[in-house]
Amino acid sequence: MRYLLLLLILLSAGCGYHFPGTSGDFPGGVKSVYLPLFVNQTSETRLENRLSSDLSEVLSRNGNVSQVESRQQAEGVLEGTIASYSNSAVSYDSSDDISEYRATMQVAVTLRSVADGRLLWQGQVSRSEEYLAADDKNLQDDYENQAIEEISQRVAEDILSNLLSDF
Repeated sequence: MRYLLLLLILLSAGCGYHFPGTSGDFPGGVKSVYLPLFVNQTSETRLENRLSSDLSEVLSRNGNVSQVESRQQAEGVLEGTIASYSNSAVSYDSSDDISEYRATMQVAVTLRSVADGRLLWQGQVSRSEEYLAADDKNLQDDYENQAIEEISQRVAEDILSNLLSDF
């Protein structure tokens, strides 16, 4: 019984399995990355600032890749486009007034080699977040901004996870 348990431990330790987003290596072996401001193709202002900042923060917590200040210092360029942002009503109260909205953001991202411009990775990420409706316009805006903040943080984490994933 002990030998069987030992054998199972040895086999599981050597299988090479890892959780998605934890392999630590960027495609193409990129170790330094330049992150320009994302392109915002939506009518929602400042989404590109928020998402670029959130992604920069997420990248800085990853110890296997460093961010650099210029394209010339980088091995790879991580570029993104916020393709769409929308919000729509998802629930109504008994008076047929909107009680909850859903905000959705879709982002396309590419990683290119600086040396030859070769595409190393591309992906799309989409996230949604529900938020409460309010009669007060300022409060409504606050709720939507909180939802955008949550979406942006999750999209940034998803981008990194997808970049590091071998699946």
